[in-house]
Amino acid sequence: MPEFINSIIVSIIYTSLSTILSFLIGLGLALLLNEEFKGRNLIRTLIVIPLAIPAVVAGFSWKFILSSEVGIIGAYLLRYLLNLNVAPLAYPTLALGCVILADIWAKTPLMFLILLAGLQAIPKDLYDAAKVDGGTSWKNFRYITLPLLRPLAIIALIIRVIDAFNSFDIIFCMTKGGPGTATQTLPLLGWKIGFLYYNIGEAAALAVLMIFMIIILSNVLIRYAIR
Repeated sequence: MPEFINSIIVSIIYTSLSTILSFLIGLGLALLLNEEFKGRNLIRTLIVIPLAIPAVVAGFSWKFILSSEVGIIGAYLLRYLLNLNVAPLAYPTLALGCVILADIWAKTPLMFLILLAGLQAIPKDLYDAAKVDGGTSWKNFRYITLPLLRPLAIIALIIRVIDAFNSFDIIFCMTKGGPGTATQTLPLLGWKIGFLYYNIGEAAALAVLMIFMIIILSNVLIRYAIR
């Protein structure tokens, strides 16, 4: 029971932070790259590259980067720039932050593409009319962009919540739920129960519980979208 409660807490932290941060970063990038400037298409292409990388490859890549022996971040940046001789994946708080960072890096491009598509669907005439009436950039964003973007933003959030809540590959490749149970989300707990403890019935019950939790979260977001 304590392990189950811990996994729920970790899942909530992981899902909340990963979803919120990837959404906000994606929205910021979409707003920035929706404007016309030289090199925009190249930057867009570079941003979406992580989408082409499998989650397993991303997980192992980040584990290598954060390695305290040979990793660019773990062995060099932290040690020589910040004078911190630590292994990020060996400390509970740091490990959870690292897997969240890896997930944000891998999934932010999806938020960026969805939100950019929504921004490009907003008629330019609305902004031109607002400009004539003396509308500022903030007022345009608040009264034009946000209301028209909200339905698509809710869809993006639903997709991201489901994806983050069910995230397994990146965490498994980086920490396997460790150190201890610091990064053990509900999918990792289900894997442990089913394939390490061979308690298939309990693992199946956990999977059903996760389905109901996702349905409830999605229903709340959908109701907010159509309000």
